[in-house]
Amino acid sequence: MSESWLDTIKSSFTTQTATWFVGVAITILGIFSARITEAIKFALNRADLRTSQQEELSAEISQYIFSAELNTEFVGKGWTTKQTMSDLLREYNQSITTIRRKEFVYSAWVEKYWGRKQAGLYDTFMNSAREFDNAIHSLNDEFEAVNILESKKKIDSKVAEESLKLMRPAVENLRKNGRAFLTSLQ
Repeated sequence: MSESWLDTIKSSFTTQTATWFVGVAITILGIFSARITEAIKFALNRADLRTSQQEELSAEISQYIFSAELNTEFVGKGWTTKQTMSDLLREYNQSITTIRRKEFVYSAWVEKYWGRKQAGLYDTFMNSAREFDNAIHSLNDEFEAVNILESKKKIDSKVAEESLKLMRPAVENLRKNGRAFLTSLQ
């Protein structure tokens, strides 16, 4: 009989412990439910924001790289009349202005939503964007002579060749760094 009595106490203790444990767990979840809910909401919002921000950033970077490559190709092939260069230059200026205007916004996004490694890759990309921008500016006097002053029909081929020595490696670097950065966001 004493074994039954001990078994009854043991069973009762186990049942009460389980009941207390469930009660404590429900109480803790009740207290922290707002924090848990907020953490889940933040994680979901972060995922949504990352997707939309990645799309915007990728589109802007792709547009800039394409414009840089197109300008390099046109200068390299001697397609530098006012008619061919006007729209290209306008598009290039819009894309570099957009990407530079939002540079620190994009930098903050990258740091917040992807991390320091990606932020470093973004900085490397932006340095290569500035490098290409400086390279294409070596043709500013020629662009002015062709597009604004109309004192020349096209860019001087010797000046173009000298500028291409800067532009070609800069555009390759831009492409390489843009791809490395965008790939890191996956």
